[in-house]
Formats: sequence, structure tokens, C-alpha cells
Amino acid sequence: MKNKPLLQEILWILSCTIFTIIIGFALFGKTIFSDSIDLNLHDTYFVVASQHFLIWFFIVFSFILYFLKEKRYSFNRKLPFLIFSILGLSFTALIIRATPLLAFLNFPSRRGWKIYPPLSLQTKSAPDILPDEGFFSTFLTPINFLILFQIIVIALMLFAAYKYGKYKGN
Repeated sequence: MKNKPLLQEILWILSCTIFTIIIGFALFGKTIFSDSIDLNLHDTYFVVASQHFLIWFFIVFSFILYFLKEKRYSFNRKLPFLIFSILGLSFTALIIRATPLLAFLNFPSRRGWKIYPPLSLQTKSAPDILPDEGFFSTFLTPINFLILFQIIVIALMLFAAYKYGKYKGN
């Protein structure tokens, strides 16, 4: 019975994997098991390897599950805290990796708009169709939301490290 905590954590990781596959199958159907998943977003067409979706889902779900599970124990167990820390670092790395992918979702005031018909064919009395520069178009961008989400993940990891250090100090 010496390896009981290790066996429990292996079962938790296995259940997270099964949950990830079920959610992936529910969202994407049989295509989650194919070579790639095709996404069409606005005028951009993405082809993403299906294992990337499964890895991302696994890290996100496992991080949330381990946070909720270990909050119950006040982060005082060594192996689950180590797994939680690895998942948190992986989660922040995924957010860093996903930030450039969302650059195309910025509001068009920074990158320009394609306007049909072209401005050269419009009359001088045409209304101003460019977006207003304000708080929403400047600060509420998808990249800023990802940065805020990353700060929340790091804050949760710091909270867990504080609780684990406080337990080890006693």
C-alpha cells in the first residue's frame, strides 16, 4: 500500500484523459480522431492537428480539476501539488503560444478594414464607417483577455504555492 497515492494520481490523470476524449468527441464528432480538424473563422481557414486540441483540452480540464480537488486538501500533498504545478506551467505556455494565433481577431482599427466598394468609388457624402477609437476598441481585445486569463492562472498557482509552503512550514 506504499504506492497508493501514486496509483490514485494515475487514476485521476486517466479519468482526465477519458473526460477529454469524451468532450472532444462531443464537440467535434468523429473528426477528433482524424488527422486534422478544419476551422473556418471569418475569412480565414485553419487546419489544426487533432492531437493539439486533445492536448489543450486535457491541460485545461486537468488544471481546473486538480485546482478544485487540491483546494479541498489545502494543497498539502506533495505529488498532486507537483502535478498541479506542471499543469499550470503547461497552461501558461499554451496561453503564450495561443496569443499570436488570436492577433487576427483584433479590432480592425489597428490593422485596417477591407471596405466594399472601395473608398475611391464612394461619394464624398458617404458616412464615416471607420470605428471610433475608444476604450472598447483599444483595451477589450482578445489578446488582452488572454493576458488577463494568464494572470489569473498564475495567481492560482501562486495561491497554491503559498498554501503548500504554509503547510510545509508547520
